[in-house]
Amino acid sequence: MTPDLLQQPYFEHFGQEGAVHAEGVNDAVENRLGMLLHVPLETLGRGVLLRSPRAGYGKTHVMERVRQRIGPGFEFVPLRPLDGAPDPAASIEDALRRLTRQMPAAGGLTSLDFYSRQLLAWGLRPLVCSGEVPCQDRDAAAEALQKRPVETFDFHHPQAVTAHWTRENFDVLGPRLALEVSRATGCSLNQVSFWITSLFRFASVPPEQAGRCGALMQDAVDGADAERFGALLALLSRMSRVVLVVDDLEAVHGEPVAARKIAGFLATLRQEAPRVDMVVAVNDDVWESAFLPALSGGLLDRLSEVVIRLGGMSQEAVVSLLAARGFRDPAELAARMDLRPEDRYPRKALRMANETEAVLHPPHTRVIGSPAPGGEEQA
Repeated sequence: MTPDLLQQPYFEHFGQEGAVHAEGVNDAVENRLGMLLHVPLETLGRGVLLRSPRAGYGKTHVMERVRQRIGPGFEFVPLRPLDGAPDPAASIEDALRRLTRQMPAAGGLTSLDFYSRQLLAWGLRPLVCSGEVPCQDRDAAAEALQKRPVETFDFHHPQAVTAHWTRENFDVLGPRLALEVSRATGCSLNQVSFWITSLFRFASVPPEQAGRCGALMQDAVDGADAERFGALLALLSRMSRVVLVVDDLEAVHGEPVAARKIAGFLATLRQEAPRVDMVVAVNDDVWESAFLPALSGGLLDRLSEVVIRLGGMSQEAVVSLLAARGFRDPAELAARMDLRPEDRYPRKALRMANETEAVLHPPHTRVIGSPAPGGEEQA
């Protein structure tokens, strides 16, 4: 087994590079989830419940694969409840940290810079079309706001006249922009005003200025609640498909109170941001011990509009998994393992492969300098 395969993580975390993929393992689930999420921008979001009989079936791996494959125009936002309870401030900070990572070959700009410019253009265009904002060529200005929002609101280009005019008049213009966006999204005017002002300040500050991301996060998390997080998701969902991913729910096992808090938090977000898809990855024991006893039928239905189940692997998939992890003679090894039906999931199969390989090829029989056998889960 090669050293890079030996270094693969046992447990994967959504949003981070995971283990190498084995063809044939959860491919059907991956394809179905990808098709469910790959919908037009204006489509209402759905609640997707990604269930497995127990931990180790590959839920996180599937979601990360979908994230990597689905292409541009999508933002995946992870939600990790702390001790079983969602924290709005931590959720906002985590989302902003992802959105404020510098993009390659973008001169220090982040995806949040581009979203902020699009949002400002979206809010300003109705005011231009109605004549409330005076301009020499109303039609040309409206077309630029619609088709070239990023260039039109480039605060750092000397010839971006609209951007500089907006900066000079933002004290008067800001409330009107917030009102237009609030009407279009249905979000609270107070929350939209907060984000319009915060994102304007962020986008108008030069990218090289130290502390601009920190200032945004400090303002955003101060007094944060679920409504503020929901408003951020709602604004983003007007410019990109947003997928909220809820993973790592083992701490909720046997805790109906914590499950109720998570479901209530997600229900608030759904109300604020109806275009956002929500994917909740959960094991059967957690779902049955925490969520089922705690939630009403309505909340259960919202979380599980679509249910996708991960199942056991075929013998061919087991061989593919072992080959991807670099085991010698994967077909022979899979045959000798003699997996029971309840053992046919990645984590268990890899552990049994390690044990079987150690018996077939004990350490004293290996070629000097060859790496020890091993394997990591696709989960």
